[in-house]
Amino acid sequence: MPSIHVCEYDSELPKVHVREGFVSGFEYSIDSSSDFIAYSALCNRALYHDFFAAPKRLFIDLFLPIGYPASVGDGYLRYQIYDSLQGICSYLRGVVSTSAVLTAAGVGDAEATAMSAAMTWAMRDGMGMMGGLLFSYFASSHFDSAVKEYRLFADVINDVGLTLDMLAPFAGGRDRALFVASLASAFKVMCGVSAGATKGSITHHFAIRGNMADLTAKESTQETLVSLLGMIGGLLLARYLHRLENQSCIQSTPPTVESCQTSKTAAYISWAIFLFLTIVHVWANYRGVELLRLRTLNRERTEVAFRELIEKCMMLCIKSLAKDKIAASISQNEVQEIDYKTLISQILPPEQVSESLHASAWKLFFPGIGLGVQLRDAIQHMTAAQVIDCLKMNEKYAIFISPRGKVNLTLSVGAAEIDELRSLLHALLIIRVLKQGNFDDKDVLSVTNKCMDAVFEHLRLETLSDLRWDCRRLHLGHGSWRIEVNNGKHIKMS
Repeated sequence: MPSIHVCEYDSELPKVHVREGFVSGFEYSIDSSSDFIAYSALCNRALYHDFFAAPKRLFIDLFLPIGYPASVGDGYLRYQIYDSLQGICSYLRGVVSTSAVLTAAGVGDAEATAMSAAMTWAMRDGMGMMGGLLFSYFASSHFDSAVKEYRLFADVINDVGLTLDMLAPFAGGRDRALFVASLASAFKVMCGVSAGATKGSITHHFAIRGNMADLTAKESTQETLVSLLGMIGGLLLARYLHRLENQSCIQSTPPTVESCQTSKTAAYISWAIFLFLTIVHVWANYRGVELLRLRTLNRERTEVAFRELIEKCMMLCIKSLAKDKIAASISQNEVQEIDYKTLISQILPPEQVSESLHASAWKLFFPGIGLGVQLRDAIQHMTAAQVIDCLKMNEKYAIFISPRGKVNLTLSVGAAEIDELRSLLHALLIIRVLKQGNFDDKDVLSVTNKCMDAVFEHLRLETLSDLRWDCRRLHLGHGSWRIEVNNGKHIKMS
C-alpha cells in the first residue's frame, strides 16, 4: 500500500495567525511499508514564532470566544474594551466613595458604636433592595424594547448613586446621612437590575453562532481581569488618599493652619479624582452602547429603518388628500402604479441603523404615540361616530386620532407580529401626514390605510429576515391590552 499524506488544521484559529507564521496545522506522512509515521508543522516559521505566539494565543483562548473574530458580531472587541474601561472606573470610584460611606455610617466617630454602624449599614441596604423591587416592577416591561437605553441608564444611575455616597458625610446629621446613603443604595440596585436585564440581550446580539454559553463564560473571565486590575489600582489609590489624610488637621496636635489646608487639599483631590473617573465612565458607556447595532426591531430602530418608506408614503398621501392645494395631484390608478417593491428595497439593514439615544430615551417618557393603550383612554374626547369609523378601518388594530391631535393605537385579539409592525408604521405615517396640513381625520385614516394595504401586499417578515433583522419577536412597545369587536354590537378588552 502506498504512503499517504494527511493535513490537520485548527478550524477556529484566525487566518491572521497563518500570515504571521504561527502554527495553524500539521502535515502527517504515513508509510505502511516501513511502518513509519512522521509529522511537521505547515508553517515554515512556526517553530521560531511559537514562543512569541503562545502568550497571545493564551490571552485569546482565555478572554475571547472560541473562533474569534468569526464567531461574534461586528464591534465585539471594541464594545468589550469600552465596557472594561467603565468597569475599572467604577471600581476605582468605589474605593473613593466607600470611605465617604463609612464616615457617614459612623466609622471614626468616638461616640458611634459598632452596633449603630451595623444598623445603619443594614437599613441602607434594605432601603436599596426595596427601591430595586419597585423599579423592577415599573420598568421590567420596557427592558426588551429599550436595551441600549437601559444599559446606558444603568451606568448613569450608578454614577448618581456613587455621587450621593460622596455627599452623605455632608448631609448634616446621622439621620440625613442615612437617608442619602439609602437613596444611593437604591440607585445602585436599580443599576444592577437594568444592567442584568440588558446583559442577556447584548450577549445574544454578539453570539451569531449560538455560542451564548461561551460568550457568557468569556465575559466572566473578562470581568475577573477587570476586577483584578481595579483592585490593584484601588489599593494604590487608597494608599495615596490615606497618605493625604494622615497629613490632615484631624491628626494634628494641636491643629494648625497648614494641617487644615492639607485636609482641604486631600478632599479636593478626592473629588477631582472621582469627577474625572465619572466623566471617563459616562464617556466609555456612551461610546460602547453607541457601537451596538442590534438586530431586533423596536420603535426607534423601526423609524430609522423605514424612514424612506414612510417619507415616500407621506408624500403620496398628501397628494391624494390635497388635490386642490398641491398642483401635482395623483389619482387612485397612479397610487396603484407605485413600485412598492423598489420602495421596500430601501428598508435599511441593522448594520446601517444607528438610532439616536437621546431621541429614544426621550420617547420612553414622552412617546407621542399611545401604543397598546386601553380603549377608554384611546377614545377620550371622541364622538361615537368617530370611534366606530376607527374600529371599522382595520380588523387587526384600531388607530384613534383625538381632536387634540394625539394618535393612540390598540391591537385586536389575534394580532400577529406583522400586524404589530403595520400598526406602528401606520401610526407613524398618520403623524407625518398630520404635520403637513389640516386634513380631515377620517380622510387621513382612509388614505393612509390604503397606502399600508399596498405596502404590506409585498412586505413580509421574511423580507426583513433576509435583511438580517431578527423577526422572531418584535419589541415595538405594544402593551398587553387587546380589543375584540363582535359584529359591531359590543367591544371586549382583554
